[in-house]
Amino acid sequence: MNSLRTISVLALIATLVLAVTGCQTVKPGESDLKNRAQTTIGKPVIKVSNIRSDFNTTFYTAQTESGEYTCELPSGPMVALGSMGMGLGAQCTKQ
Repeated sequence: MNSLRTISVLALIATLVLAVTGCQTVKPGESDLKNRAQTTIGKPVIKVSNIRSDFNTTFYTAQTESGEYTCELPSGPMVALGSMGMGLGAQCTKQ
């Protein structure tokens, strides 16, 4: 009886982990990248371009009226698990 409960608890935990990590496994959308860059830079972003991703980070360029910024946004399953699905802010530097 005790082993059945352990298996049920482990299955529930595995399901929750998959649900949380699945939220940010997909590359963030352009509007999400734009909003996160605007929050970090503090200026309106006209457009985002040059979007590329590796396993843990999404890289992109954000263009404002005052110039371009190179941005990095943590993404991927480990970030989703570590941040509990809350999402993290972008880090941007002026080019």
